[in-house]
Amino acid sequence: MAKELSPKKYIETQCRKLPIYKCYINRDWDTARMANVFILRKHTNGNITIGIYLVDLACLGIKDTFFFFNVPESDINERLDLPNMFLKEVDYTLAHNIVFAGHDYALDYDINPHKDFVTTKFILEEDDDKISLIDIPVGGDDGKPLLVLQPGQSTKYKHVYDKLVKNLGKDNFNFVMGADMLSNYEEAENMDMEEEEFNEEDEDSLTYIDDFEMGQITKSIAKEIDISDLVNSNKINSRSQIEVLILEIESIIRLLQIKRKDLFYSEEEIEYKSEYTLYTQAKMYPNWITDEMMMEANQMMDDDIAFIADMENKNNSKEALIKYDNDRTIDNINSYSHNPYALMMLYEKSILSKHTEGINLLYPVIIKLAKKYETINLELALCTYYLNEDDTEFAEIIQVDKLQNLFKHTNEIADLDLNIYGMFKLLFCIRKSNLKEAIYYYNLLSDIDMGTPMMVFLELQFREFISQPFNEAYKQLLTDDKMN
Repeated sequence: MAKELSPKKYIETQCRKLPIYKCYINRDWDTARMANVFILRKHTNGNITIGIYLVDLACLGIKDTFFFFNVPESDINERLDLPNMFLKEVDYTLAHNIVFAGHDYALDYDINPHKDFVTTKFILEEDDDKISLIDIPVGGDDGKPLLVLQPGQSTKYKHVYDKLVKNLGKDNFNFVMGADMLSNYEEAENMDMEEEEFNEEDEDSLTYIDDFEMGQITKSIAKEIDISDLVNSNKINSRSQIEVLILEIESIIRLLQIKRKDLFYSEEEIEYKSEYTLYTQAKMYPNWITDEMMMEANQMMDDDIAFIADMENKNNSKEALIKYDNDRTIDNINSYSHNPYALMMLYEKSILSKHTEGINLLYPVIIKLAKKYETINLELALCTYYLNEDDTEFAEIIQVDKLQNLFKHTNEIADLDLNIYGMFKLLFCIRKSNLKEAIYYYNLLSDIDMGTPMMVFLELQFREFISQPFNEAYKQLLTDDKMN
């Protein structure tokens, strides 16, 4: 039986086969230079997959994007209030041109789209000559890029300001904070940007475990779960094994934030950590990984998971499952020899499963690829260090003061690169018993939230590593409660 594709994989591989159903956009998009674009495609069952794009035509391009997959149209209308008085229905050609006008204008200034556009772009048609070109107004009224930020967004978009200064000079773009034109970024940083205090109306926006189907909770989602659920062992234990691990770690971190504040960097300190500076600028995958490579490699891994699940359902022994999986790995090495990204994933898998034949086949290939791609060089270091606790050969990675120094062939560092680097540093910090830095790198990995087989192994080690300080903090909490 063929394995059903996940929503993300379906969108990336099948969504363009669905007919465009409706498109909506806010009525004032052209004067506001800010467009909310809704693209609906209809499934044969009558349900809707919708892509939503917040497009800043003045400067930032695709600021945000997300999707709802295969849901009843009534649910879409209710959740998004579609259609409403502020939206109008438009033809697809106009909607397409608006999205890509903002996207391309931002790219002209080295401003990348929201990371999820790597998926939601497949709800759109291919941006080629088949789509008629419409002249869409971009930039400010004077034709210059116009960076408009709201209070509280200065840190998030400082990298954009810096790029505009570097590429254009301060006199060749405009910058607005709220309603006031500011002459330089330092003035914006001195403004009062405190967030509004929580009130009862915000309660509806809280995130709970039951809001997600089994298997959907990731590290980044766990960071948003309300504390009342994180202390509910029944709710946590009802989830999948990986989700239980993630939620337990998050509950421990929350308690340590209360009782061991010394283990956490302040927001001001985080702003100056090079990894987070790069993270706000990064796109998901490095340029050398094409969409075809990525989808092919991810499909390979999904097929492997489905294959093993099918074998388990047939009550095969553990030994038989290992043999089947190892044989399949060898087949994949041969089948995907043209795909460096797939080979990198297979190498990590072989390392974790200690599959000697796979390691021996892949090692000389990975060594060769590591000389060409910094991403694979980092992966090679991570896998080598995972097998051998001797860190003497990794001084360049361990002691690097600027992560960019590890990337000699490219000026761009992607989330995938940061993820591999973060895993290496997390493993290093665990082995060196550096609790504060380990928590920092785990939180970085949670924000990036790119799942890999290696990450599960590191989560298990991290959970064990933070158990002792958690137990001490929990005892202190009980003592404090008794005293009160």
